[in-house]
Amino acid sequence: MTDFIEENNINEWKQLIIHNPARLQQEKEVIQKYGSLFHPTNLDNLSSDDFKSFLLIKNNHHWDGIHRQSNIITRDMPKLKSALKILLDENQDIDYRLTTLFPPKGDGYIKGLGRAIVTPLLLVVYPQKYGVWNSKSEAGLQKLGLLPRFKTKDSFADKYIAINQIFTDLAQKYSLTLWQLDEIVGWIALGNPPISSDATILEEIPYLTKDVDHEDIEDFGLESHLEDFLIDNWDRLDLSNNYRILEEDGDIIGQQYVTPIGRIDILAKGKNNKEWLVIELKKGKTGDQVVGQTLRYISWIREHKAEPDDTVSGLVIAGDKDDKLIYSLKAVPDIRLRTYSVSFKLSEPI
Repeated sequence: MTDFIEENNINEWKQLIIHNPARLQQEKEVIQKYGSLFHPTNLDNLSSDDFKSFLLIKNNHHWDGIHRQSNIITRDMPKLKSALKILLDENQDIDYRLTTLFPPKGDGYIKGLGRAIVTPLLLVVYPQKYGVWNSKSEAGLQKLGLLPRFKTKDSFADKYIAINQIFTDLAQKYSLTLWQLDEIVGWIALGNPPISSDATILEEIPYLTKDVDHEDIEDFGLESHLEDFLIDNWDRLDLSNNYRILEEDGDIIGQQYVTPIGRIDILAKGKNNKEWLVIELKKGKTGDQVVGQTLRYISWIREHKAEPDDTVSGLVIAGDKDDKLIYSLKAVPDIRLRTYSVSFKLSEPI
């Protein structure tokens, strides 16, 4: 079980929540709004905008970063509605539902619809029954010494059922709602509660903030949507012939991949499972800066993720032909360069 310090933290941080009327009101409003919106009886009326709204932290007030694959997830709304009907049908056992959406062998039911989204959906529709399983809550359980040791053969459903039992036991022990417990377990993962109740993950974790040395603010603005475009259109790029964006338990985790030394723009894995590709977008950064970042991430992947016989390389994507960047990369054989162009034109209507 938890040690003395962690027990004290849970009890102390519980007070920060239960004596904060704004946080209690947010919990009530989000569960009321989205619990109704995603209730099985209303799913036929669900729109793409409805679903995307839930993924934004400004609306859910709780889960940051789950909006990144919203376009991929909502590309086929009839199929998404079908998936949600399976997920939220309490007439079926949770094991059956999760195994249907996340079969032990093969791809998930909906690309991008992974644990970081399906478990918050379960919580808002059934707030007394299901907790949230994502990378942050998993890290919190690990710090508490409560994360189960899973076997390779364990399915997604097996893992979630075991973790959810821990969540429900903790919520009962400390007289917390599963929503409140999720917040506290997240704070445990971070090592401290946020400075304010409305703090975002960027305020909570200093090393996740973006580098600030921008070369050209105009270029940065034009390129600000490049990352999402690459993710949404990955299957149309020649890169997809050899690489897939890193996934875990149905989540596309390779976009803005979090490491202790910063965020990798895109992390991809070779389809042969022996190659790693670190993709960095130049967007507003100097050539020297983007090369340095890419080298740093390559080294981290080699040391912490790759197997000894895996290969790790880098790819820099830039919107212009930068001679400084070209010459920097000539001395770094592990990093390639791709450029792209954007065409924008206004025309008179025909």
